[in-house]
Amino acid sequence: MVFVTLFTRFKNVHFLKDVGMIPYYMHERHGCTSIIAANKNEDYYPWLDEYAGGVKMHFFKGYGIAYIIRNAKKIDVLNVYHLNLQSFILLSVFRLLKKKGARSYLKLDMDERGLKRLFMKNPVGFIKRMTVKTADVVSAETENIYNTLKKTYGDKVIFVTNGYYTKESSPEKDFLKKNEILTAGLLGTEAKATDVLIKAFVKAAGDRRDWILRLAGPVDEAFINPCPDDDRIIFEGEIRDRERLNSLYRDAKVFAFPSRHESFGIVMLEAASCGDYIISTKGVPAAADILKVTDYGQIVGIDDADQLADCFRACMDSKRDWNKEALRTARLTFEHYRWEETVDTLAGSLL
Repeated sequence: MVFVTLFTRFKNVHFLKDVGMIPYYMHERHGCTSIIAANKNEDYYPWLDEYAGGVKMHFFKGYGIAYIIRNAKKIDVLNVYHLNLQSFILLSVFRLLKKKGARSYLKLDMDERGLKRLFMKNPVGFIKRMTVKTADVVSAETENIYNTLKKTYGDKVIFVTNGYYTKESSPEKDFLKKNEILTAGLLGTEAKATDVLIKAFVKAAGDRRDWILRLAGPVDEAFINPCPDDDRIIFEGEIRDRERLNSLYRDAKVFAFPSRHESFGIVMLEAASCGDYIISTKGVPAAADILKVTDYGQIVGIDDADQLADCFRACMDSKRDWNKEALRTARLTFEHYRWEETVDTLAGSLL
């Protein structure tokens, strides 16, 4: 069984995201010959052997149409991402050329804005709807989007949440949580609302010096820090060392993810797996799903720095047993969100 993920923008960091983990576990747990087909966006991919051993990489130039024309008869499952014109063309070409019994799989990676665009009465909406119709199997990552699509497209749509990477056989046994709020991702973009996060932290912390805000990830060049001289706000920069990042998750009591919009946010799962209290927004549909499992966190309004500050202040004043709650949360996340279990669910629908 040849499983091909065609994702032109693939970079080394993607090995620990869905585009890397799904091919890996389709190979590791279900015996597929897994291939990631992409443009060569980096000189080398060191995480291929470290995190995705056994997965092959095929490089091509362009959008992947020629790759499908050359290889369609060899592919059993073609996996593409996102509702866009490129996906529509790739799925259409594969549909014309595929061998008997082969299937196409579209992983939506969709946020609430994308759901609204799907049903727009214009050419953009038409292409998106045709893309869904052209795929054999379509998966949504969050319950609200899945339930909405299921009403229109029926059994073609399946619910396959995202997961987080771990090689541990059990969750963390001991936590020593610190007075730290952590966020992670591409900082300073419009989507991430980093400015709102910083303002809320400063407002909540006031004059107290016993809490720190850590921000892990590269910073957008256009970002202007609203509180540049506050030494309680620490920019960690891009972290490629997974153990270093995991140590930040394990130390933090709170993980803040105040995005204005987000398709999922796998960093929330990584944080929850390390026992963090999750604070996110209504713009992140996965937050509601995760908190339904862990019951450890809160959802605030988009761009609501005052409400976010109130949540931070409540955490700063809380007398809860942070370490005990962390262990409980880590166990629940381990039970529900490992990539192994997620891909097993997907394989049941594809193979």
